[in-house]
Amino acid sequence: MIIKGPFTLKWGSNTLQDIESIDVSHEIDSADFQTLQGKTYEIDGSYKVSAIITLLASDVAALAVLLPQHFVAMGEQLSTGEEVTSEDGAIDIKAAACDEEPITNNLDILSCANPANTLRIVDCRTRIEGIEIDGKVQKVQIKFLGDAAADEATMQFFADGGISPES
Repeated sequence: MIIKGPFTLKWGSNTLQDIESIDVSHEIDSADFQTLQGKTYEIDGSYKVSAIITLLASDVAALAVLLPQHFVAMGEQLSTGEEVTSEDGAIDIKAAACDEEPITNNLDILSCANPANTLRIVDCRTRIEGIEIDGKVQKVQIKFLGDAAADEATMQFFADGGISPES
């Protein structure tokens, strides 16, 4: 079956809006080993998955959903000392502190079928990947980095509602 869009993206319980594009990358570290008998074995190692989305909606509210580790609420201070006076808060992009725990959620990409087909990237953390400003719009690229445990899948494919309990 061909999996068709339009597609809905969810990071945790948040449905993402105004996504221009998504690029998913899955890599498997492998190495070749040759025997004295002339045979080659390719042995798989660790798996790595990531996705980069391009946001057309790149205001503070949209970025706060995807970069909660950088959100500063009204009344709090930015890293440069200014107080945030906007009800929307602000985004303060800075390196994580040593003891800061990453915020992770599953990234689900759902098709338009009923039930939807879901591609899940397991336990993603986010970071800002880039900003593009042309004469018309500001776009922000957000990278989702899969941080699944060593004994968990990096990606999953399933029908929406087809696993229990769905995390």
